[in-house]
Amino acid sequence: MADDLGDDWWKEESSSDEDGEKVSIEEEHESTLPEQSQDTTQKKKRKRKRKKITDELKEKGDKPGSPEDFVSFLKKHFGGKLTPVEWDEIELDIEKNFFTPNSTPAFVVAYLRSVLPKWKKMKDSCEGEGSPMLLVISASALRAVDLNRQLQDFKGDKCKCAKLFAKHMKLADQQKFLKKAVCHMGIGTPNRILALVKSGHLKLDKLMAIVIDWNWRDIKKHRVIDIPEIRGELAALLQTYLIPHIKTHLNCKIGIL
Repeated sequence: MADDLGDDWWKEESSSDEDGEKVSIEEEHESTLPEQSQDTTQKKKRKRKRKKITDELKEKGDKPGSPEDFVSFLKKHFGGKLTPVEWDEIELDIEKNFFTPNSTPAFVVAYLRSVLPKWKKMKDSCEGEGSPMLLVISASALRAVDLNRQLQDFKGDKCKCAKLFAKHMKLADQQKFLKKAVCHMGIGTPNRILALVKSGHLKLDKLMAIVIDWNWRDIKKHRVIDIPEIRGELAALLQTYLIPHIKTHLNCKIGIL
């Protein structure tokens, strides 16, 4: 007879508690566990329910990011951590604070040209050490190197691009470079960019576009916002420096690459 039962037949059995209410065997077992063991059991259940990124991609597809996704990321990350006043300080307007997002992530150069159509004139008029007009933020040093190569046609001749990631230079060397060199654009990772802005060597006063390498996925299908450590560094950079800059320099917007 047991062969006719479903795989989860044991979950359907029940017993009665003292008040006559039916309790599943699984629940009855959990109720007898120490409090700490119950917490561990619940955590394991939540972990089992969490879907893998690859499974979600199969179900929903890999849709390009949008300003709504970006705002949702901020709300999820800072949910319950900020006072209403603090949230108001970083709340973004989807219409005013974003460029049109990249609908075709493979066309990197075309997207940046649409975001900054007057790049050549902007670049020629750029002055000031360590003060880029364009900042591109990616998840890793290797991805930043690859992006830098892809953007050669966009950058054009004589464009000075600061490579803002750990594997290129030590922090002290980058600080010395930015202190004396004009840079039209910077490309790097949240951690290093945060450190350089915090130290005052990477200036934001001329910044007109912040482009997040949102849609790119690594070998494990992780995006820049899917890796906890990088996500936290990006959120801190946005909250502390980039969003306040956008709020006071309305011509500066966020692009989603």
